[in-house]
Amino acid sequence: MFFPIPMQLETPIRPGTVPAANLVLIGLNMLFYFLVPLESLMTGPGTRLITILTYGFAHGGLFHLLINMWYLWVVGNPVNRRIGNFYYAITYLGTIVVIGVLARCFGNSVLFGSSGAVFAVLATATLLLPAKRVEVHFLVLFPLTILLGLLRLPQYGLQWFIRWDRASIHVLLFSMLFLMLELMGFLIWLLRGQIHLTSFGHLIGFVCGITAVLLLPERITIPQQTVMS
Repeated sequence: MFFPIPMQLETPIRPGTVPAANLVLIGLNMLFYFLVPLESLMTGPGTRLITILTYGFAHGGLFHLLINMWYLWVVGNPVNRRIGNFYYAITYLGTIVVIGVLARCFGNSVLFGSSGAVFAVLATATLLLPAKRVEVHFLVLFPLTILLGLLRLPQYGLQWFIRWDRASIHVLLFSMLFLMLELMGFLIWLLRGQIHLTSFGHLIGFVCGITAVLLLPERITIPQQTVMS
């Protein structure tokens, strides 16, 4: 098993631009988690129409919430600064609605969580900030530790079975790792004759992010100077 956790991403400079949209969205996710019951937010067959939006602010546990919000903080802030608050909010909320409609129409179980929208943000970063570097900490479990050990010998014997490491890689490579993991999970479920709704939502979110970038004005997609922030 392989669990990558981004810690820092190069941030585009846009004078006067504060990632307000991302901060508000993170705040709303936190408020919904603590104040609104999960059952009233999640979407699926037979649920209220408004849930095609509200499910994106629902989480099944504190870890689910924190991991999504951490990824949104690290990746979302640079993307928000790059494309501005309006386009960022439209991309995020639009992705939630698209996935919600598909889940409501074609899914056979309930759906909740913001990870589909997080994947849209990741796709946006992939296209607009592909060469920028992201510092990644990652946990690797056996048997993948064997492959990593062949590339770089571990310092301790235990690291052949469990390993915590870090690296600075391009955003493009980081997102491709995530996309590969999601595709593998989706195909495994598909071979069992089932569609895994969560993996499907992640992949649709990535497609929505790509679509959003293609629709952005040219002035947004012009490369910006960057710093670490």
